[in-house]
Parts: sequence; structure tokens; C-alpha cells
Amino acid sequence: MYISKKEIEVRYAETDQMGIVYHANYLIWMEVGRTALIKELGFSYAQLEADGALAPVIDLQVQYKKPLLYGETATV
Repeated sequence: MYISKKEIEVRYAETDQMGIVYHANYLIWMEVGRTALIKELGFSYAQLEADGALAPVIDLQVQYKKPLLYGETATV
């Protein structure tokens, strides 16, 4: 199995007033990770779609174990 890692520094705009990441941002980061994986494998996401290969997300289940805070790094 190929494993890809993408690090994302938590920005202020992604947090609430307590410095905790807003939950919906994790979904955006998952897409950043998926796009990075496709690129690492030598493909272009845009070209795959132009060629008719679509990869829609049809289900998503998330369990939030521990909040990320402003200034920390998320690893996707």
C-alpha cells in the first residue's frame, strides 16, 4: 500500500476564538491530502477528470479524537 503524508499548518482563519479548528476544515484538509496523493502518483487531478475518470466522495465518516489548535500542524 502506498502511503502519502501532507502536513498543513493550522491557520488563524481555520479556528474559533478559542484557537480550536472548526470541524468542517478537516474535510477540506482531506481533499488537500487526496489531491497531493494523486499528484505524488504522477497524475493530474484535472487531467483525470478531463479523461472521464471521476472520484466522487459518496460517503464520509469522521471521528474527532482530539482538537487541533492554532499554530499546530495537521498531518493528512
